[in-house]
Amino acid sequence: LVFPVIEDEKDCVLKGRLGKIIKASMALKDAKGKKGEILVFYPGEDDVPKRIFLIGLGKKEDIGIEQIRQAYAAVAGKLTSMKIDTATLVLPDLEGLHTPDMAGGVADGMFLADYSFDKYISPEKEDERYQPLKAITFAGRMSKGLKKIVAEKLIIADAVKYVRDLQNDTADLVSPEYLAQQAKAIAKEHGLKCTVFDKKKIEKLGMGLLLAVNRGSSLEPRFIVLEYNGDKKSKDKTAVVGKGLTFDSGGYNLKPTKFIETMRVDMSGAAITLGVIKAAARLELKRNVVGVIPATENMLGSRAYKPGDIYRSMSGKTVEIGNTDAEGRLILADALTYTVQKIKPARIVDLATLTGAILITFGDVVIGAMTNDDKIYEHLYGAGEATYERVWRLPIYDEYRKLLKSDVADIKNVGGRDGGSITAAAFLEKFVEETPWLHLDIAGVSWLEKARHYLPKNGTGTGVRLMIEFIKGI
Repeated sequence: LVFPVIEDEKDCVLKGRLGKIIKASMALKDAKGKKGEILVFYPGEDDVPKRIFLIGLGKKEDIGIEQIRQAYAAVAGKLTSMKIDTATLVLPDLEGLHTPDMAGGVADGMFLADYSFDKYISPEKEDERYQPLKAITFAGRMSKGLKKIVAEKLIIADAVKYVRDLQNDTADLVSPEYLAQQAKAIAKEHGLKCTVFDKKKIEKLGMGLLLAVNRGSSLEPRFIVLEYNGDKKSKDKTAVVGKGLTFDSGGYNLKPTKFIETMRVDMSGAAITLGVIKAAARLELKRNVVGVIPATENMLGSRAYKPGDIYRSMSGKTVEIGNTDAEGRLILADALTYTVQKIKPARIVDLATLTGAILITFGDVVIGAMTNDDKIYEHLYGAGEATYERVWRLPIYDEYRKLLKSDVADIKNVGGRDGGSITAAAFLEKFVEETPWLHLDIAGVSWLEKARHYLPKNGTGTGVRLMIEFIKGI
């Protein structure tokens, strides 16, 4: 049994012998209710749970949904570390917080924290494998509404874990073709439309920038379109465009040691796009969402693209290559042009591990957002606050746009060292025409060097919950 304790509170909502046992522990101040505290005790009686976890939520006035998420995430970690796979949870009793919101926070914390990537651990080391939770129940009677909320949270958490698996797996496995196979599998499972363009079709579309980045790779590129139509009566569509760099060496502007090792995560935008469509289909959202993924590696080779090269994009604009490690914006440019011209959505959100500069700006805490539409940002900001996948807007002023001027082409793919995240967005802006567009630089939040609450070390899956909340609120 998992029971929440509020700091300095002396009462217990549970009645009977179990309530008396917990109240006695609280009276002795064994459980102080401090934030992050977990006390495990063993009543030793036949008709009560074998173990009781008392978890501290902190002071009542400081408790919000995120604090609840974090507290129950700690519980999930404690349970799995003790090889306990079942638990009964008691919801907090707090004035000012709606019970459905609290149930959602508890479910978020438990489900999101229950994760480990251990597929490559040998069978003979079975005792080192992570033991996931098998059954979580809530104490007392659950209304249909609460059951629905918890079920939805489980679906979304499953999508987040799906994305984490893609982020954490090897670039040797997660290739452009592998992403295409994943999209096809999602389409088959949920009856969706999936279109995959091979290299010849990409050439026919005139995607010169995607092809340029692909030149050094022995693996052909793929261009993936995955469509979910949850509201067939509406023509309104949201396009989610995800950067699919399955490995980014940097090309001839080679990434150094301590940076290149994690570059399998450069396809996080693509993984999130797949996860969002997967979750939307399982949730049966009454919205229309189209996922668009340009997928390739960025490698060195005798035919790899070089600084000083000039290539023509699908839009017709020519681009001077100033740095081969600024490749994500190139493949996204062709993807954005395709999206605007062929899909014609009401709005576009692109997600990309685009710049190291965003990590300097926000660390691994906040997603950088840049947009040409105030309203779309307001919607997304609200979704970020609700999910705690927070976003903050950076401006795209003309001074930044001018930094992309080229003497020999229509535009250059880099604008210098300063303001790197903004100039990258300014580059993308040139390919969205008049479509409301929002760029999310997720380079800081996609990968953690150390676990934090319900976010694991390495791939985090951050972005799925944000986008589902955003799409639901449109």
